Amino acid sequence: MKVIPIITLLTTLLLFGCAINIKDGDDIQFNKHKIVSEFVAKSLPREERLKRISSDIQKVGFKRIRVSGVFDTFSDSALSIFKHQNNIMTEHKTMLDNHRDVLSFLMANKGKDKSQLAQAINDFDKSAKNEREKIGPKIKEYERASQKISDENTKLTALITAQTLKLAHIIYSQGDDLLGVQGIQMLFNASKVSEAYNLAEIRLHLAKVANEFINDEKAIIDIAKQLQSLQDAD
Repeated sequence: MKVIPIITLLTTLLLFGCAINIKDGDDIQFNKHKIVSEFVAKSLPREERLKRISSDIQKVGFKRIRVSGVFDTFSDSALSIFKHQNNIMTEHKTMLDNHRDVLSFLMANKGKDKSQLAQAINDFDKSAKNEREKIGPKIKEYERASQKISDENTKLTALITAQTLKLAHIIYSQGDDLLGVQGIQMLFNASKVSEAYNLAEIRLHLAKVANEFINDEKAIIDIAKQLQSLQDAD
């Protein structure tokens, strides 16, 4: 049977050169869109970085492309990760919108030691007109919300890495599964293979970029933890 050699040749031609390979400072061309690269994302101010990643996720979208049972299982997994990472980004943005005053306070007091942080909280809350304006309770709420988001993000880190590695070998490591009906199905859907591959690839890329953004936010979460520990010790 010559189906497998034909499929191998076909998919090699379709997938050759699909892997994301860009120079520092470049965006990634995906269909008609320019998608932010890891390098560019990390070079942006945090607010602009969040906005750009969120916008690019919407540009890529959440549509499904059916190719074959084997590949569809993988691409559905990539889509699931992509959706979950988008949800985490949305939760993070909502948290920031709801705690702008806390974030400003944390950034203004970045780098201070424990005694300086304690004094900063005390000075701020002394000037508050009422309990609602005090920063202390708000910091506790911020820390709880941000820790939940950080924990969810950490769970996705390993999944993104595993699926990205699997994508590079999906065609060649699933030879037995591509036999018979699977192989013929892939052959008949050849026009969709490259599109589905590129879509899974860009989704995993953006999930990684978003994941790294949340990880980089840990520095702010750590300040909140320090402040909360000071308050709990009082």
